[in-house]
Amino acid sequence: MSSITDTLTADAEIRELIDDKIIAVYNRDEKALLAKYAPGLITFDLAPPLQNNGGMEARLQQWFAGYMGHISQEVTNVEITAGEDIAYSHCLMRTWGTSIEGRELDMWYRVTSCYKKLDGEWRITHEHLSEPIDMENGKALFTLKP
Repeated sequence: MSSITDTLTADAEIRELIDDKIIAVYNRDEKALLAKYAPGLITFDLAPPLQNNGGMEARLQQWFAGYMGHISQEVTNVEITAGEDIAYSHCLMRTWGTSIEGRELDMWYRVTSCYKKLDGEWRITHEHLSEPIDMENGKALFTLKP
């Protein structure tokens, strides 16, 4: 059974992991970002396909290539539930920057992440990103804000 201290430590470590991911994205540091993910990662990203089993490097390179300069992110409403070696979090995330076409991009979306403690470090094993849609026309609602 985990103690309150263990739970608080896990919470702080996972919040630090989330912050480190934001810094890695801003700096386009693919290696630092990939280090936050576990082998066997499964993701449900905003872009197709419906499910990704690995292949994170190629998707990151493609995503980074779509932006000029830094890619900024922030999170809000972060909720973390952690046990001894398994945890999950959900939050709202904002990503903004300038596309290679010169368009300013700015969107909020939902993120749910699952973590496992591997060799004493929390790693993301599953990540799900989603955007609310207009139920009448089926289009994503990129302009929603918390």
